[in-house]
Order: sequence, then structure tokens, then C-alpha cells
Amino acid sequence: MISKRIEEIINLLDRCNTLADIGCDHGYVAVEAIKREIANKAFAVDINFQPLLKAKELSKKENVDDKIEFLLGNGFDPIEEEVDEAVIAGMGAENICSILSRAKDKISNTTLVLQPMKDIELLRKWLFENGFDILMEKVIKDKDRFYVIIKSIYLPEKISFSDKDIYIGRHILYRTEEGYEFLLKMKEKMQKIMGMKTKSFLDTSYEEKVLTMIEEELKKW
Repeated sequence: MISKRIEEIINLLDRCNTLADIGCDHGYVAVEAIKREIANKAFAVDINFQPLLKAKELSKKENVDDKIEFLLGNGFDPIEEEVDEAVIAGMGAENICSILSRAKDKISNTTLVLQPMKDIELLRKWLFENGFDILMEKVIKDKDRFYVIIKSIYLPEKISFSDKDIYIGRHILYRTEEGYEFLLKMKEKMQKIMGMKTKSFLDTSYEEKVLTMIEEELKKW
């Protein structure tokens, strides 16, 4: 049984011809996308050999291994063609940004579904500054942990974005219960960091700025 996190990632995929599951781990996304006929063909890519073996085993068990190509390598490097959609999930934002930076020439026509484990604001900033707009952003809670999932595409025209889009995120447009809980958790974290910095006489201007944005949004819920 796949997790709620993986299920929500799959729910953001559009019907497509080719899908890349970057950092595929057990291959759940690639396998489910083929099983559900969301993609006709998938590339399951991982930098380590063992996860690829597990993904291959799963694909055989589910009888979809003939539609998935298993590739050992970093990010999009081993994929020799453009793909319609790509999922990068379960790693830090800095790592995701690095993968996207190396593949910029390959992904201008690719819809990206991204799920960073930390430093989400870094990823949002990279996307906006590199011409990728955020079409949708969801906050989900799975086993008492919050996850942010972002759907993004490259746009040739100039993108309009605000500090709030970077530091809070566009999930606030949907006013979900999970989004509200996530903001409360962010507020608690910022207050804690600000308290520690204050005791050490460190600059708290960043935390103050984010806290102000969070409190403004919480009032609107």
C-alpha cells in the first residue's frame, strides 16, 4: 500500500506519454503511473543501485516492468530524451535545485512535480528566478509530518511572484485545514528560532519578516 504522500504526488500528475521518476527509491511513482495508465512509459532513475533493484522487483510484481526503463545515474543525466513530466520527491530542496540546474536544457517542456523534504523556500525561489512558475502547491499531512508538493512549468514570459510566494507558498490560496496547521507549525518554529537568536544577540530580521507574513495569512483563514 502506498503512502498518502505518494498518492498525493500521483494525483498531481497529468496523463502523459513519458514520465521520469528522479531519485525513484522503491519506484512507487513510476509503477503506479504505469499501472493507472497515467504514463505510457516511465524512466526510473536513482543514483544508487539498490533502490533501482527494489524498483525493478516491484515493477515485475505489478507486471509493468516492460514499460519502465531503469537507469543508474544522477538526476536527468542518464535520460537521453525530453520527458513530458518528472517527479523529484523525498530529498532536500538544495539537492532538487542542483538536479534542475544541471537539466535546464532538458526540462523547458516538462511539467515538474516536486516534493522537497526541507528548505522549501529555496526551491520556490530557484523556480521563480529560473523562469518556472508554480501552478499548484499543496500541503498534506502524512503520519504526523507535513509535506509540501509543488507543480511547476517553465514559462518563456516573465513571471510575477512575491516574497509571500517564496516564504509562505501558494498553498494558502486553497485555505485547507492541513495548510492552516502547517502555518501554525511554521509560526511555532520561527518563534523558537527567533527566541534562540535573540538570546545570542543575532539578527532576527528574517524570522520577523516571515512571522509577519504568517500572522497576516492566519488572520484571513
